[in-house]
Amino acid sequence: MNHDTIISGAGPAGMTCALFLARAGKKVLILEKEQFPRDKVCADNKSWKCLDIIKELGLQKEFAKLSKRVIEGVLTVSPNGTEMYSPLLKEDVAEKGPWYNVRRTLFDNLLANACKKEKNITLRENCIVHKPVFDGKQMAGVEFENEQQKMEIAHGKVIVAADGSQSPIATSVGRNPEVPGRFAMNARAYFENVSGVQNRCELYYLKGICPGYFWIFPVDEKTCNVGIGMRPEDLKRQGISLEEKITELLETKFRDRFTHAKQVSPYKEWGVSVLGSNRKWTGNGWVLIGDAGTFAMTFSGEGVGPGMRSGKIAAETIIQSLNENDVSTHSLKHFDQKMASITSKEMAG
Repeated sequence: MNHDTIISGAGPAGMTCALFLARAGKKVLILEKEQFPRDKVCADNKSWKCLDIIKELGLQKEFAKLSKRVIEGVLTVSPNGTEMYSPLLKEDVAEKGPWYNVRRTLFDNLLANACKKEKNITLRENCIVHKPVFDGKQMAGVEFENEQQKMEIAHGKVIVAADGSQSPIATSVGRNPEVPGRFAMNARAYFENVSGVQNRCELYYLKGICPGYFWIFPVDEKTCNVGIGMRPEDLKRQGISLEEKITELLETKFRDRFTHAKQVSPYKEWGVSVLGSNRKWTGNGWVLIGDAGTFAMTFSGEGVGPGMRSGKIAAETIIQSLNENDVSTHSLKHFDQKMASITSKEMAG
């Protein structure tokens, strides 16, 4: 079967793209390496960037049912110890929308269930994409390991890489998502009974960690997502692992906060590159979105909202290109132009 679009990766970016495409009448195949419901290591932020799209997709009732924590402000601490608390004012919430922390297990499963209800979407789980397939200079499909652990090829008019910071599709076209200087390794675990304020996100840009940071993000009434992000070169220079660095902080600087806390999940790691100078996100028959396109926010590393935004705009571009029967670089480059105009204020360097 020849699909209008093949999407590698069923994270928020990929599934957002799929839902908008399907509702425009386009046939979509999503290939996801795991099976839902599944956990996804993340800091669990869901800002207004996410919720605007959730509303546009008509999923706000389903979202309202999820266990979550309302965030009322952000505490930022600089390397010299200066604290700045930024409350989310009522007028800000009224204009942009609320901010929640929600576990990715719950959030991604909501989107997966929405995709499974769409007649124009085929979601295949336990499928690992290995590389793209080309017809001359045109990307025309993907080679993947299917549910039976056998190699298979799927053909599509447009291939969307939504498969994260190790995307084989992005790497194959010379757009390695691990951008030197802007790539961070991250680790997080869940802790119960962390003391202190539980209605805010806390970002600590500490000496030896900055430009990365240590975080404490509440995700429900008794649980916090606790983690750290650091550049690999900084970890190497200090000769320490992410887990060791977190443990050191919990036993020293944050000891009082974690005296009675209980770790309820193992540490898990992932990598992500933040926004930098403009990159080329499209080519003949392909588009890069989410972490595969390095769309995480420069300052905070927030990835889900920007990823969903890139998925929506990619869908709009692909719909127009398919309708015009032109999926070349010339047509798909409109995605580059739209994203650059939106993210220019969010980029550094």
